[in-house]
Amino acid sequence: MQRPTREQQPYKILIDIVINSCCNRRDTDMTENYLQIMTESLEKKIDILDQIFEVNKRQFEASSARPFNAEAYDMIMEEKGKLIDEIERLDEGFTSTYELVREAVQKEPDQYRDKVLYMQELVRRAVDKGVSIEAQEKRNKASMETAISSKRNEMKERRVSAKAATQYYNAVNKLNKIDPQLMDRKK
Repeated sequence: MQRPTREQQPYKILIDIVINSCCNRRDTDMTENYLQIMTESLEKKIDILDQIFEVNKRQFEASSARPFNAEAYDMIMEEKGKLIDEIERLDEGFTSTYELVREAVQKEPDQYRDKVLYMQELVRRAVDKGVSIEAQEKRNKASMETAISSKRNEMKERRVSAKAATQYYNAVNKLNKIDPQLMDRKK
């Protein structure tokens, strides 16, 4: 390739500046877009955590209800499982998107400071909601253990009642059964 002549040299420098500026602007736009995607992901995660919080309330009510309705409880758990899967999908997307912008954000932290601070606030809110949900989970677990214990006791009482009824039936049958040796054969 030919070297630019002395007259072409300033133009070459200007062209390089314009090209680099365009590339940097495009990189900045891409980074801004990725940061926006990450922000939306965090906002969606918070919405889903709110939904899980409400589902946990219904789960507690279902586990506390007597008689215990296993079908209703299973439906609630299925709904909750789908929400948890959605959170995991969002977390994976957030992590992979972060890997794309990490270097750019670390190079120019001042340029992205506002977005990063907002995302940090969203992360704090998500963590707070996660702590509340964890407390709910502990209450739900205790309630479910109580429901299971109650069901076991109920089943045990049924077995005891059935056994007592069988023993009573056998005892009555023995009383009604007259030994042939004691029968008077004369008529």
